[in-house]
Amino acid sequence: MLNVLGIIYMTVGTACIAFYFLIGLYSRFGLSIQWIWLVAGAALIVAGLLTRAPLPRWLRYAWRIALICGMTLLAALLSLVISGMNATAPPGMDYLTVLGASVYADGPSPALTRRVNAVMNCLDQHPDAVIIASGGQGKDEPVSEAQCIRDELVKRGVNPKRIVMEDKSSKTLENLAFSKALIDRPDAAVGIVTNNYHIWRSMRLARRAGFTNAYGIAAEYTGPTLIHFMVREAIAILEGFLRGKL
Repeated sequence: MLNVLGIIYMTVGTACIAFYFLIGLYSRFGLSIQWIWLVAGAALIVAGLLTRAPLPRWLRYAWRIALICGMTLLAALLSLVISGMNATAPPGMDYLTVLGASVYADGPSPALTRRVNAVMNCLDQHPDAVIIASGGQGKDEPVSEAQCIRDELVKRGVNPKRIVMEDKSSKTLENLAFSKALIDRPDAAVGIVTNNYHIWRSMRLARRAGFTNAYGIAAEYTGPTLIHFMVREAIAILEGFLRGKL
């Protein structure tokens, strides 16, 4: 019979696996590193089954210490993600740079739709801002992310002459660096529009790309995939620190 700790491991592990299928159905199984929920779930279920096994004491302690350290690190990284989720910019930005996200065969992904919504919601605060639509075309995308952003904005009534496209980038740092090359003044005030979970890392990368007067504009993102995106951002932040990119 499983003890209390084993039951906890099994319950959380099963929840991780169920969450994998929930967000998979919600996102057409198109999310990057979605497999982490299967791996985490399987590891916890195995740990639960082994709580009654005659394992060496040192191995049990090593597992528990590793688990506690991992959860503490994840909590610290998630606190960084959360700290940027309500970012806004003061009125009167010179540019609004919209970072790209996935484009589906039938239109923008939910993440990209939210970014376009955020631009539309703040246009009155930045009436003279030039909009930079940023993002290249992935192998499974029908058009570039920049083109999709532009099309959606024009469809909603934005003057196409107000929009500049940067359609060569393939990751966030390139979004920012290539967009900066389109800005004519080094001191221009730039609002960087991206989803709330993506703000903290984007602003760190913006400084690396040379932005000196940039502000995050958080596009609200809710729904079952938010937790996945927050965890994915935490992993990306850790990778950025380890590789000296943040």
